[in-house]
Amino acid sequence: MAGAQRGRRGRPHRQPARRILVVTEGTRTEPQYVEGLNRYLRSKGATAIVKPVSVGKDPLKVVQKCVEKRNEAAQNDKGYDDCVCLVDVDEHQTLLAAIQLAEQEEIRLLISNLKFEAWLRWHAEDKRSALSSAQLDELVTRLGLVKGKMLSQSFPFHQVHDACKTARAVDPEMRPGRKGPDPSSSMPILVDLMQGV
Repeated sequence: MAGAQRGRRGRPHRQPARRILVVTEGTRTEPQYVEGLNRYLRSKGATAIVKPVSVGKDPLKVVQKCVEKRNEAAQNDKGYDDCVCLVDVDEHQTLLAAIQLAEQEEIRLLISNLKFEAWLRWHAEDKRSALSSAQLDELVTRLGLVKGKMLSQSFPFHQVHDACKTARAVDPEMRPGRKGPDPSSSMPILVDLMQGV
């Protein structure tokens, strides 16, 4: 025991890991993606600790849950450094209210247009055509990225930087709370946070 403690003294001091709360509209694909991406980025030296929480409701419910989780954590002295919500444009009627609440609460609302599958697609191909919701589902299945609502076990996380390039090319004005063109996704903002950029 004493020897183990002596061994620890010689270790270089590391920066404390950033704690990031990520609340998602999707209940399966998005939290699986966030967990898988975090594992991949940590294997490359990133140190963020990411807590995904799925809500499965409309964008406003997602932001409200994020506020609730953030405040609970702060009361228990386990506050987060960053709070992020992932939502889709889809056909939601509450998106504007979600944007306003997120701004008020200083939460980063990252919007995918039409939906999250547009972001997944860019891990496999750099194509920017607007597709319907059903077409997007069919495409990401055909590309082997998802099976049903589950992320493929061989999902190409190593292509995340290519996906970021495509997303930034289609929406140069990308920022939290902004609904970009169809297709678009603000996910590169979360990737930067997870890498400590």
